[in-house]
Amino acid sequence: MIDEGLCLARLQAATAEDVIRALAARLLEKGHVKPSFERAALSREKRSPTGLPFPGVAIALPHAEPEHVVSPGIAVATLAKPVTFRQMGSPGTKLTVSVVVMPAFSEKEQAGAGLSGLIEKLQDESLRQRLVEAADPAAIASLL
Repeated sequence: MIDEGLCLARLQAATAEDVIRALAARLLEKGHVKPSFERAALSREKRSPTGLPFPGVAIALPHAEPEHVVSPGIAVATLAKPVTFRQMGSPGTKLTVSVVVMPAFSEKEQAGAGLSGLIEKLQDESLRQRLVEAADPAAIASLL
């Protein structure tokens, strides 16, 4: 499901919102989401932060509800410079995030299972470090 066309290597972004917009735009461009997806993902991130405090390389998993999705896809960005996301389950805690994974799932069951699978895979510290070092979209896609 990870297509290199949905991967952005060393994205220049100043804020978490910039990253969310860039990934949502890529998903929209490739036909995976509705135009409403970006706004829904930004709104959801404000309500329910998605930063995960993994050792070494923190990750964020911003996403929107399935009604904003046309077909499943996962967009990924590694960042030229980390940006701040708030921590999932502890919104007062700010994390410095270097990798952002934006799943777009079309069914609630798929979303639950898909998010669990992504989180499980991203627990591998070596994988997170290799993602940060990936030079191009093809390298990111092959790692995932």
